[in-house]
Amino acid sequence: MLAVMSIVGILVAIITPMVGKAIDNARKMRASRNLHQIAAAYASFALKGKARELNSCHSAAEWAGVMSKHDELNSASLFILSDDYLVEADKRHIPKTIGIGGDGNWEINPEFASFPLSVVVITGVSVRAPASTTPIAYTRGLDNNSGTWRDAVGNDGGIYGKSGGFIAFLDGHVEFYPNLTSEENMLINYKTGRKTPKISEAVNYGARALSWTGAEWEVARK
Repeated sequence: MLAVMSIVGILVAIITPMVGKAIDNARKMRASRNLHQIAAAYASFALKGKARELNSCHSAAEWAGVMSKHDELNSASLFILSDDYLVEADKRHIPKTIGIGGDGNWEINPEFASFPLSVVVITGVSVRAPASTTPIAYTRGLDNNSGTWRDAVGNDGGIYGKSGGFIAFLDGHVEFYPNLTSEENMLINYKTGRKTPKISEAVNYGARALSWTGAEWEVARK
């Protein structure tokens, strides 16, 4: 009996980390898929010549609301990740839709508008920007000044803490970045074509990053 219990204990010790890693990978895959869908929806919206309607938005919720109003996307879960500590701490039910109503009665879902969002979107991106190197959205927590991800604390903390986060680009591809400071992880400067650790330098003048609380940064026009 003791031998069996010992074997079971050893198996549990081996399997538990594997299960935890599998769950973590599954959650990250979902985050990657969400960002891909957001980028794809934006690409469709831009092709219709409506991207400028997003420029007046002041938060990620407003940005999503404009997309929803034009039937590009309406799933609130695309912007809300279950492994986000802010989502876990919120006692409300996760909203299902971005907008409610239809035709002339459409409005942004009040529950979505006030809910902590896991995704930061970039508005004011030029439709002529290089698609494969221009970011359009990323998981919350990227510090533009340092090029690293913040701890999982506060309203603007990293979804995965300092371990990294996802960035989606205009062409729809999504990558996980542990940081933007090392040579292999840097983005491409929109103006110079050189590498940069600042995500704001990877987009054109006038672009702004919008989180659930408002603007995170803006590229000043020159």
